[in-house]
Amino acid sequence: MWRKLLLVACIAAAGGPCFAQVTSDFSVSIDPSLNIPVGPTLPDGTPYYSLGGGGSIRGEYVLPFARFLYAGLGLDFDYAPLNSSQQGLTLLSVGPQIGVTLFPIPRLQLKLAACGGMYLGFGAGTMSYNPFAGGLVSIQYLLNPSISIGGGASFKNAFSRYGTVYQGVGIQLGASYHVGAGGGKANLHIEPTLSPVFPLFYSYYDDHPVGTMLLKNTSPGALQEVSASFFVKEYMEQPKVFWRAPALDRDQSVTVPVQALFERSIFDVTAETKVAGEIAVTYKYLGSEVTERKPVTVTINNRNAMTWDDDRKAAAFVTSTDPDVMLFAKRIASDAGSRSNPAAVNATFRIAMALFQVLGVHGVGYVTDPATPYGAALGNTQAIDFLQFPMQTLAYRAGDCDDLSILYCALLEAAGIRTAFITVPGHIYMAFDLGMRPEDSRATFTNPQSLIIREDETWIPVEITLIRKGFTEAWRSGAVDWQTNSAKGSASFLVLREAWREYRPVSASRVLKDEVRLPDSESAIKAYQSEMNRFLGVDLKPRVNDLLAALRSDRSNVKLMNKLGVLYARYGMLTDARIEFEAAVRAAGKSPSTAVLVNLGNISYLNGSFADAVSFYNQALEKAPGAASALRGLALASYELGDTKQVDSALDRLKGADPESASQLASLGSGKTEEGKARAASEDKEVTSWSEE
Repeated sequence: MWRKLLLVACIAAAGGPCFAQVTSDFSVSIDPSLNIPVGPTLPDGTPYYSLGGGGSIRGEYVLPFARFLYAGLGLDFDYAPLNSSQQGLTLLSVGPQIGVTLFPIPRLQLKLAACGGMYLGFGAGTMSYNPFAGGLVSIQYLLNPSISIGGGASFKNAFSRYGTVYQGVGIQLGASYHVGAGGGKANLHIEPTLSPVFPLFYSYYDDHPVGTMLLKNTSPGALQEVSASFFVKEYMEQPKVFWRAPALDRDQSVTVPVQALFERSIFDVTAETKVAGEIAVTYKYLGSEVTERKPVTVTINNRNAMTWDDDRKAAAFVTSTDPDVMLFAKRIASDAGSRSNPAAVNATFRIAMALFQVLGVHGVGYVTDPATPYGAALGNTQAIDFLQFPMQTLAYRAGDCDDLSILYCALLEAAGIRTAFITVPGHIYMAFDLGMRPEDSRATFTNPQSLIIREDETWIPVEITLIRKGFTEAWRSGAVDWQTNSAKGSASFLVLREAWREYRPVSASRVLKDEVRLPDSESAIKAYQSEMNRFLGVDLKPRVNDLLAALRSDRSNVKLMNKLGVLYARYGMLTDARIEFEAAVRAAGKSPSTAVLVNLGNISYLNGSFADAVSFYNQALEKAPGAASALRGLALASYELGDTKQVDSALDRLKGADPESASQLASLGSGKTEEGKARAASEDKEVTSWSEE
């Protein structure tokens, strides 16, 4: 009778463990089981039940906030035969579970969980509904990301109003299917963040980021041989692989820069547009090679767009090698050298003045950008500004401070003159390298404060927006602005050729459909000569008057005569300079100074009388054998006469007196290469050093 009562009262569950792996967030497992009863027993110790069996279907979900935890729901079927009886117990149970998991090796997963719920039992024509509780441990091996097999053991305790009615251990073998892990995919989170693309910097993006990509591996094992690529079909010939790694460990996150190799065609974009792109991540996981693709939308700005988060970016607009820019600059530079005062200051100064003046002749003027003025753009480094390429500004004949600075820098760079941007609060303008040593430039100009001396170089600042007022006024204004802001520490000096290392200019020859007509040479030269006369009146005349007044008081002062001659010479007034030097020789009698002899040699050299120049330089060297200025002049004049022996001798002696000058003139020597010969033939061999001693 007690067996029947027990059968009616005893409804037990023997649920199997969860075998799901964390290759996806959700998995389903099917687990057949062998159930071994351990209690209760009869008073004589005989077990109530003999060996039974069953199976379970379970679903599990990995908790996203703590991926070492999982929750599940199981449906179990079990049959437990009564010992020494033809009758048995059929159980259907359902209940939740929660557990933890760990991975001692990538393919092997260990799990420990607690479970409970309600069971429904059938036997001997009766039915009962009661709770159960238990625990389980399992081990599982991943065949691939979708399928795993394994085994485990569980303990279950079934309750009823009569107390514990069943205790048992279950032994399971089963398989799991990981939903969403088909095709061998790992559980990989891919999150790209792309910035708008600026066509001007299409080559820049080859080794600089266009955005970032977050990768997080939440798979149970590491991903091997991981690589990521970016592709925009319309503007890239092939995907750009921007990142590689030997492995991405479980639960590892990385954020990497996304790079792109765009084609030149992207530069034809003239209005903001959006195109489809793709991020592809390839890796090996559990023996399979997998590629996951993530569609992205790419915003492409117009080709004139730029942000001012880095002022050096504007250097990319300085397209000095464009054929139209070079034609414009070199023709004006040639005219300034051949049809104007050939010796005023130096060639760099004359070319810079001529190119500035020709912009006024062309009708170029300053116009504030109403949409994004430079000052407003600086207030928001992510605001998009519209910058013009040099030929666009020449075609439109207008631009704001950044457009005009870009144009003038491009023309000067095309003529071989180094340039720089100067940025101050709310404004940008430019400067050019005068190509003079600081000591020579300070001696040449009336106001040395108008010069920028940095790293043993002399630069002239130019306020480019004052095109209509002429070069002299633009220089004066630029110098005042530099002095004011540099004293406050609010001025930045950006050398273009250094900025080009980071932001390379592109060819902008296709930005205009129509050709820009150049100003006629006569108008350009006339404007240049007029401005040069104005400059001489401002910078030269007061100094000449002071020296003449001093000479009237001391008519035999040789040093004053020489100083006046040097002043004339520096401004290209060679006839007046010769008169003063010859007067100094006469006043000195039989012992003219070394300085005067060198200066007469310079005048002869500039006038093309090279033999006379050699004679004067040799006379100076007899008085001062180590005079660097005389050795430099001797090398130049001897080169023009084809006397290579004397050139080599002068250069050899110059190495000891002035190594820097010797290095500059090294291409004149007989040991020069073919490249050196070509360079020597093309170099402008001007006299830049005059002696006032």
